[in-house]
Amino acid sequence: METLLQDVRYGLRMLRKSPGFTLIAVAALALGIASTTAIFSVVDTVLLHPLPYPDANRILSVRESDPATGDRFSSSPANYLDWEAQNHVFSYMAASRGAPVNLTDGERPERVRGVMTSTDFFPLFGVPPILGRTLLPEDNRPGSDHVVVLSGGLWRRRFGSDRNLVGRNITLNGEPYTVVGVMPVTFNPDDYGELWLPSPWGVPTHPLLPNQDPRSLRDRHYIDTWARLKPGVTLQQARDEMTAIAARLEKQYPDSNKDTGVSLIGMQDWQVGDIRPTLLLLLVAVAFVLLIGCANVANLLLARATGRAKEVSIRAALGASRLRVIRQLLTESILLALMGGVAGVLLAVWCVPVLLAMSPPDIREFTAIGMNRDVLGFSIVVSVLSGILFGLAPALHASRGNLNDYLKEGERGSTGGHGKTRSVLVVAEVGLSLILLAGSGLLIKSFVRLMEVNPGFDTSRLLVFNVGLPTSSTPAQQDDFYRQVVERLQALPGVQSAGAVSRVPLSGGNSDRGFEVPGSSKKYNADIRVSTPLYFQAMGIPLLKGRSLSEQDVHSSVQVAVVNEELANEVFPGQDPIGKYIVKFETVDGPIQIVGVVGNVRHEDLETAPRPEIYLSFGQAHWPSAFMVVRSKTSDPLALATAAQNAVAGVNKDIPLANLRSMQDMLARSVLRRKFAMLLLSIFAGLAMLLAAIGLYGVMSYTVSQRTHEIGIRMALGAQKEDVLKLVVGQGMKLAALGVILGLVASIALTRLMSTLLFGVGAHDPITFGIVAALLAAVALLANYIPARRAAKVDPMVALRYE
Repeated sequence: METLLQDVRYGLRMLRKSPGFTLIAVAALALGIASTTAIFSVVDTVLLHPLPYPDANRILSVRESDPATGDRFSSSPANYLDWEAQNHVFSYMAASRGAPVNLTDGERPERVRGVMTSTDFFPLFGVPPILGRTLLPEDNRPGSDHVVVLSGGLWRRRFGSDRNLVGRNITLNGEPYTVVGVMPVTFNPDDYGELWLPSPWGVPTHPLLPNQDPRSLRDRHYIDTWARLKPGVTLQQARDEMTAIAARLEKQYPDSNKDTGVSLIGMQDWQVGDIRPTLLLLLVAVAFVLLIGCANVANLLLARATGRAKEVSIRAALGASRLRVIRQLLTESILLALMGGVAGVLLAVWCVPVLLAMSPPDIREFTAIGMNRDVLGFSIVVSVLSGILFGLAPALHASRGNLNDYLKEGERGSTGGHGKTRSVLVVAEVGLSLILLAGSGLLIKSFVRLMEVNPGFDTSRLLVFNVGLPTSSTPAQQDDFYRQVVERLQALPGVQSAGAVSRVPLSGGNSDRGFEVPGSSKKYNADIRVSTPLYFQAMGIPLLKGRSLSEQDVHSSVQVAVVNEELANEVFPGQDPIGKYIVKFETVDGPIQIVGVVGNVRHEDLETAPRPEIYLSFGQAHWPSAFMVVRSKTSDPLALATAAQNAVAGVNKDIPLANLRSMQDMLARSVLRRKFAMLLLSIFAGLAMLLAAIGLYGVMSYTVSQRTHEIGIRMALGAQKEDVLKLVVGQGMKLAALGVILGLVASIALTRLMSTLLFGVGAHDPITFGIVAALLAAVALLANYIPARRAAKVDPMVALRYE
């Protein structure tokens, strides 16, 4: 122990004697450790820590699926009830669906994200309320369902953490609901709910049929299903049993359950599955940055070892063993790494909030992300391992020296071994940085291609918000409300056009329906949209054939629809669809005549191809909530926010606006995950390239200083400055070229792993690889030219007196 303390004290003195060296090394390490710590803090919370529920690894997301494609989709109430009754592998099953409500208690109405749940929802997740109780079986009966459980966030934000709220009534959708409990802030299993309502029949009702018993609905897929495995039951056993149940239901109900399976995945995989590849990619990227930083510090230590050759040789002559010398030098390296680790952690504390501000919502929702015990422990381990990694080779080299060699070689020293090691480190730095640059280049090109995609409508100057009437309102009341709101919005100064639709593009969620065409038994599917006549004009969706919807359609005895180009091509290939009919369209009685064809819209996001769509008219069809779209005459649509609120309040003061934003904001949000990955990987790649350039510059500067005598002789014998430039630059570019070649080979192998993160570009895109290789070569040329230019200015007489 005493020896170790002596090594530490001696190491600190040596680092204090070389403040410039110490500062540069600590800075290089701090950048690598800060990047690694910041990304690991996200990975630790999102991927490694269990969700905040007891035995969270036994909670599953259960959904219907297509066995052929593996696609998962929402479940039907009847199938869910059969799963619940027939399984022997789950201790609990529960069903839920989003049910937004208007909360009108207080000074202003608010649209709140409600969730309708079945009885076992809360026992399944196993989290007790912080106040009151959760829902009971008797709450899930018609006539006994006017109770509500609040989220901790809503309780704090809207009700000021009033502990006397339990037992009191609040007004939801114009009706009194008794607050029976408040859940913890961390309880958010579906990443949506702000309050939870009971299901009057024990299973959530259909949003378009709020007063109908849903238990017999087998062809309406709208509920999310959850399950908790019984103790001792494995996930594979549960999958086998549920597959057998699905097969029985397919035979029993072939019309609705044909080709319908069941998919079970862990809840954590369900929540973070989409973001996992991005986080793992970033974790690998920061590991590369840290390795490049370690290589730079190793190069600094190798250069420093030459200056300490006399010291090491004398210590060896005085009896110090090689192991003792290595231990001393490694102690200095680890001290250096710990100093870099402390600086890196402090930098990471600042970086994490910035990182979260850039991150997509599915990361930002993890409020526990930050510096915790696990992250700090990780940083310490990384720092120590880094110290060993970059200190071992210099320590081994330095410990080989002896006094006789030093006295023979004088100040020139033996640098051959050092030079080879430094060259290998530089080649590795260049290769690693090229891998990151290639990945970054692919993501940048992918993002550019994505932003070039035509969404099918004009995103500029468009204000969007959604409103909804209570479920107790009649279809006639809904239609009249939306008509009046659109008329008031249309009359506002500064408004070019306004419309309403059941689901606006890029808002999340979808609703599809099956249908047929007369004379054919083939079944088709299309997404349903219910809109006002001016919706297409407000959105800038082009009319390709026929006519748009009109106010007169509401009074017509013929049900009409406008379809998109994708449906026209799929259902009526090579034909004019105008005047043709579709039949057996779910929720619509009788045939529907097609009166127009509009352009395709990318509804889900820019990278998802357009799907068949059918637009029905408000009045002929009905929807409980709607998105309002308002096109402004000016460049800032948000300037219309107050006027829009007043327009809605002028029709019904108890109806709040929700999710008010511009369409440009919605578009930016839809690509945020790709932008997040692109920006961070580009930052890390740029940092890696900078560190690699510094490493190459350091090696060439060191080489020039060691070859000053040789360069002086060459110039004395007639070599020109150009010859010296070529000599030094050529040597450096050989290292850079080798690093680029090895990096390209590795990139071709590794970029295949990120193919799922790309759009419109291949993982082996030659143009991208060529550009990043040329960029890195140009940076390497600059890093080589500076020391080469200094070498070319050497005075031969001074150089000949160098030694």
